[in-house]
Amino acid sequence: MAFTRWMSMWGAPWYGWASHLFRALTTRLKKQRGIYYIIESRDWSIRRDGEVIIGNLRRLQPQIPCAITTTSKWLHHQVIHFGSIWCFVANIKQTHRSNRLVVSVFHGHEGIGPETQQAWKTLRRYLPRLDAVVTASTLMQARLQAWGMPNEKLHVIPIGVDLQLFRPTSPEHRVHQRRRLGIPDGVICIGSFQKDGVGWGEGLEPKLVKGPDIFLETVRRLSMSYPIFVLLTGPARGYIKRGLEASGIPYRHDYIREFNELPSYYHCLDLYIVASREEGGPKALPECMATGVPLISTRVGMAPDIIKHGVNGLLANSEDADGLAEAASRLIEDVDLRCRIVENALKTVQEYDWSLVSQRYYKNVYAPILRQGN
Repeated sequence: MAFTRWMSMWGAPWYGWASHLFRALTTRLKKQRGIYYIIESRDWSIRRDGEVIIGNLRRLQPQIPCAITTTSKWLHHQVIHFGSIWCFVANIKQTHRSNRLVVSVFHGHEGIGPETQQAWKTLRRYLPRLDAVVTASTLMQARLQAWGMPNEKLHVIPIGVDLQLFRPTSPEHRVHQRRRLGIPDGVICIGSFQKDGVGWGEGLEPKLVKGPDIFLETVRRLSMSYPIFVLLTGPARGYIKRGLEASGIPYRHDYIREFNELPSYYHCLDLYIVASREEGGPKALPECMATGVPLISTRVGMAPDIIKHGVNGLLANSEDADGLAEAASRLIEDVDLRCRIVENALKTVQEYDWSLVSQRYYKNVYAPILRQGN
């Protein structure tokens, strides 16, 4: 009874005040729309993309709330960027319809396997809800266009590199780093810094899209003519290590826990080989160029976009161990070619600094969505 009398006394003003407060809060939330980058829980490639993009956006656009998170479940009226198709598949069903959606699709196609086929099926189902799809290469752009992705939703923005962190080093520091890692004098040190085993364990089952079998065959052929030493980083490298041991090729493998240590591993290399069948980048392309490491890659991911064959790197066809070994031999034998490629690559990579790439994300993807409102 008392409650009824209180409501009859305060009902109209109370409801009016509550309604006004609700509208004010809703308006404020809409004005405070931010950018939320959805990452994987693992400390690996997608997480690092999110950290660097959001970190740069906070400096470039401090008035816009920006954050990285592993879930979109609690977000409303925000711009949500799923860092990969796998982040998208894991979160889309719990993502509120009030959000504006962006997804990065770096590589893959339905023919790779049943899991990938299901992921692409999910992406197709939710395509009308997507505001933008970002990919890093023109190869993947063409694949997405053929698949039916509307051009107005599709953006090509390359994977970047931190040019403050990844830089060339002095000959003296290079010698010091090689000795610190136990790399013998006089060997040709070839780098492979990736994850090419299935799962997050020892990695004895090869992830064939990354071409570990092609890499092994390439270095095996090179070892017949040169003293080869292989430097590995990254998780799940068991398949590669067993193959090197079977071929009698010496190597060192370190799973680097601190990303800032990675440039010192590049500084030990004489050349780097990307032997993949499928790639989004890889990040090794701009990282090699930035640290002064001669680069050879199959024509995957960003490689045809960033590498001019014979100018700032060398290209070979996918699954072509002969072509990769021949390209490596050219770099080993021809000092002038090696120096020219390194010099030109350092010029090329200046356009790929993460600060510039992040500006492209804001200008081409986020800003148009933020201007549109709900």
